[in-house]
Amino acid sequence: MSLPETFTISPRFGTIPIRPSVSKAGAHMLPATRYCTRWRPAITTFSARHLPMQSADASTLPWVPSKQHRRRGRSEPNKVSKIDIMTELREAETGHAPIREGFLSPDVKIELLVDRWYAWPHLLSPVHQAMNLAFRYLPAIRSFVAAPSVHAAAARQPAMFGGPFVEIDASGVPEMRRYIADVERRRGRALALAQEYRGFDNRLQRAATGHSLDSFQDEIPEALRGFVDLVYDLHSHPKIRLLEEMFEEDDLGHRDAQEILLHRQADRERPFFLSTPRISTDGLFVRSPFDSDGVASLAAARTQIVQLDDLSRLLDTPPQLLANFLTEDKSPSRASRYDGDGVRVRYFGHACLLVETAETSILIDPTAAWDRDPEGRHFSFADFPERIDVLILSHGHQDHLSPEFLVQLRDRVGVVLIPPSNSGDLADPSLRRILRRLGYRRIVTIEPLETFETVDGRITALPFTGEHCDLDVHSKQCVFIELKGRRICCFVDADGIDWEIYRRILPRFVNVDLMFVGMECFGAPLSWLYGPLLPKPLAKRDDDSRRMSGANAARAWQLAEAIRPRQAYVYAMGQEPWMRYLMGLNYHEDSVQLSESRQFVSRCREAGIAAELLFRHQELEL
Repeated sequence: MSLPETFTISPRFGTIPIRPSVSKAGAHMLPATRYCTRWRPAITTFSARHLPMQSADASTLPWVPSKQHRRRGRSEPNKVSKIDIMTELREAETGHAPIREGFLSPDVKIELLVDRWYAWPHLLSPVHQAMNLAFRYLPAIRSFVAAPSVHAAAARQPAMFGGPFVEIDASGVPEMRRYIADVERRRGRALALAQEYRGFDNRLQRAATGHSLDSFQDEIPEALRGFVDLVYDLHSHPKIRLLEEMFEEDDLGHRDAQEILLHRQADRERPFFLSTPRISTDGLFVRSPFDSDGVASLAAARTQIVQLDDLSRLLDTPPQLLANFLTEDKSPSRASRYDGDGVRVRYFGHACLLVETAETSILIDPTAAWDRDPEGRHFSFADFPERIDVLILSHGHQDHLSPEFLVQLRDRVGVVLIPPSNSGDLADPSLRRILRRLGYRRIVTIEPLETFETVDGRITALPFTGEHCDLDVHSKQCVFIELKGRRICCFVDADGIDWEIYRRILPRFVNVDLMFVGMECFGAPLSWLYGPLLPKPLAKRDDDSRRMSGANAARAWQLAEAIRPRQAYVYAMGQEPWMRYLMGLNYHEDSVQLSESRQFVSRCREAGIAAELLFRHQELEL
């Protein structure tokens, strides 16, 4: 069998080299589809590239979801070629037929995207995604198109990682122009809602001074009608109350904008989630709603063998493209079932804790490395148990509520415990609705100081103060776990600033075995995460004063004194290499966060409390 040295995709893309050693036999024309495949010489695999957003040739226009996709969560099938190119290539490389069943390769990431941006919690709400698209993402892309060299220079500076700089070189400018045009065409209603929401909010703040709001009903812009209510607070300050439930029926095209990206990019090399769209990248893009059976089947393939044809049918994607992400070998795992008489606690890095007894498994704020460490210095996703009885989410920030991890754990989880949201407040999207868009159904909202009973213990929600830039966010909770007489208290990112709150309640939770506290005591400013939701920019002085900060040494010590732990651990510092793309942090040894952490650890040890700043991995048994 002879193979061509190049495949001609279209004049816009030119030709794609394969290998010099393969004999030339002409060139095959491939019909342009939403996949543009490119040969990677080092690996026998194809990777997808984003197609042009505009073209005179109808065959290269972006794919438009069908009614079936919107109703059933299915995408249109892809026809790559009449010739089974991948089969030919794989047989030429390996000498045998391609894989027909197998497991998802352990190095493959399933990345969730909305309009080609990494799906963090705010992108799982239609209106919040619209605000970010209008006031964060499109302005960033326009800035890149206008001055690509500035973005490139900033992206090369390690200290600038986590800033608003697109990590794409200047050759990507034409593609970014097409992206802007495509988004403006496809997501016009969402962009209109964002613009009208901000404009009307500003007008309302100026004009409504305490008199009845009835006269403003006729002024509600068309894009907002049926989605909002107008109210005053007790100080007669006007407010637009967001009716999130109305977006269940009309999501402004949000579901159609969902897709997944399969890729093998190393954890530490992933671009920062807020700054760079996933357009010029290796991998396979598959259009599918996040709650679909296809995504569930793909996630299950990490631990269960899957038939390639079944997966292809569920994802409406050619099997020859999916085959490159499967392997015949199941990923090794350290997810051994705990069968001891006590309690085992495994630390997966950052804020992720797995608490197990012989009868119960509880997972808190799941994130982990995808890439395994050959020396066993950290746990990875493969080490999560097959069954998770209770999953606890402390709050809605991207390093604690990760859609990428949650969608892949969905079918393992019994019940999810979440805090209540401040219904109708733009700053506090509903965690319940976010989870439902990821396919979760068994969701329990637990109020502060309420208890959820397990087979061999209980979980209590504790107040969580601060860390949300003084916004009226309700969806946050600290966690107290009592299993088989052992007591574990997780203060997460609470800053402990209002000591009187904790002074009143913590006497009920004393003599704790393990205490965990986050100490990123100088966090990002308000605008870093919440900027697109603000009706107008804050003064820099105000913005810098309102930060997503956790406890410092003095406040953490107050908490420790109150609950008298046997062991105290600083965690959730974002220093693990696999958290870089989500946190954008790069501490130095003399940084205030590490300095305060060391002070707290030292003070604990002086008081006879075993203490440590956690990093990467830990396993404890009580």
